[in-house]
Amino acid sequence: MGVVVNYVIANIACIVFLCIVMVTMQRSDDKQASTIALLYITRLLVLYFASDCVWILFECGIYHCNMTAMYFLTSFPYICLLVTAWLWHVYCEIIQGNDRMRSRQGMIISAIPLLIAIIIMIYGIFTNALFTIDATGYLEYGMLYAVLLCIPFGYMMYSSIKAFYRAFTSNRYYDHGLYIAMGLFPITPMVCGVLQAFYLTTPIMCYGATAAVLLQYITAIENRISIDALTQVNNRQEMQRYLSRKMKNRVQGMDLYLLILDVDKFKSINDTYGHVEGDKALVTVSDALKMSCSDTKSKTFLSRYGGDEFIAIMEAENEQQVQETVDTIRSNIEKLNEESGVAFKLEASIGYARFDYDNPVTIPQLIAKADEKLYEMKKTCR
Repeated sequence: MGVVVNYVIANIACIVFLCIVMVTMQRSDDKQASTIALLYITRLLVLYFASDCVWILFECGIYHCNMTAMYFLTSFPYICLLVTAWLWHVYCEIIQGNDRMRSRQGMIISAIPLLIAIIIMIYGIFTNALFTIDATGYLEYGMLYAVLLCIPFGYMMYSSIKAFYRAFTSNRYYDHGLYIAMGLFPITPMVCGVLQAFYLTTPIMCYGATAAVLLQYITAIENRISIDALTQVNNRQEMQRYLSRKMKNRVQGMDLYLLILDVDKFKSINDTYGHVEGDKALVTVSDALKMSCSDTKSKTFLSRYGGDEFIAIMEAENEQQVQETVDTIRSNIEKLNEESGVAFKLEASIGYARFDYDNPVTIPQLIAKADEKLYEMKKTCR
């Protein structure tokens, strides 16, 4: 009896923690598809833990039920696990910029393994190939159950491997922590699930799954705090943290450069076309920066410094690489602006400065040096 009580209490404790997370997400103004997916994942885990509490009561003989009810109590947690794994896959794909996952067709294609698993489960129940329950309520799993477990684990492992790969190859610095958390998410519950398979009445799985959700939620919150809401690049505070670390850790054979970008005649755009169009212009600039700095070799950090100013921090072998990046950024700004079809011309001036590790300066001094070159460029253009 004590084993059952401890098992139920552990699941209830995890339900309480996840309910707090759910209430926080529901009250949030963030209605992005990724946030909604994470909310549904949390709800399904709450259902899973609740059904687990009921299952243990019958599994340990505290209560008794007929075979039909026992089939349901055994199948329902698997369905929760399966749909949770699928939603996790959807969440990871959305976070990593897979636009197809936002369409109905993309969702249907991604759900094909899920539908196959449900068909196999229905077949297995009626043929006793999935599991059997004798008259005393004793449950014995068949080989087909192991096959079914491969589908949710397949969803999670695919997303985990892809997230780890993106964490170490993406130049979008602010995504690294989120990608690592995404990669770690399936590992904890999977390890705990394997352990619980050996210790069936020990509440291990619920702790692992709850820890994974909390890690992902906290990482997502921290990620939003460090990102500029409008342009979706790093904010000023994150830039200062990143730059201060880079100033202390020199990469052999590479120089550290700070680029500062200022939108030309931005006040005129706001005054003439309104602040909504001004915001769109800033988004266009940030998109051009992302496009221009997507080369994995450059390891460029992008941030919004304030107003219409952006800062890029990059490591380069020589100044020529920096100048090529500057030219690419300006070219892409003009290209994206023309494609948007707006009535105004969008251009930007860019200045840059090299950080001298032998004669280091402060962050404000380095920005001031880049700013001087920026205004030299503005004067030349005028």
